[in-house]
Amino acid sequence: MAQFLLMAHSGWRWIVLALIIITTFKMLFSWVTKQDWTRLDTNLLLFSRVALYIQVVLGVILYVVLQRWTNMRFTGEHVVVALLAVGGVEFGAARAKKLRGLEMFKFAFIGFFIALVLILVAIGGARL
Repeated sequence: MAQFLLMAHSGWRWIVLALIIITTFKMLFSWVTKQDWTRLDTNLLLFSRVALYIQVVLGVILYVVLQRWTNMRFTGEHVVVALLAVGGVEFGAARAKKLRGLEMFKFAFIGFFIALVLILVAIGGARL
């Protein structure tokens, strides 16, 4: 089971990374070109958030399972950075929901960009 969770967590990260990158650049492009908010923008935020939540749940389960079954102890760097990335996504999505016009894109971009950087740091930290 631990091997399956590890493979799922490792494979799912590419879906999360692709969605976060697409959403980040879509928000930046729409902000710079002064577009209107569309259903696509809402769906990108939703799908990115759901994919990230799935990744975090897989990671937390994996963290608990590996510690219990293999008696491994981890440093919390990967976990903390990953949870901060969730905070960045939530910041961007929540602020975008409350605002109107170009401010929606601006704050969604800022939150998702922060999350993207943190996700890249977390992936890099997991490989070390």
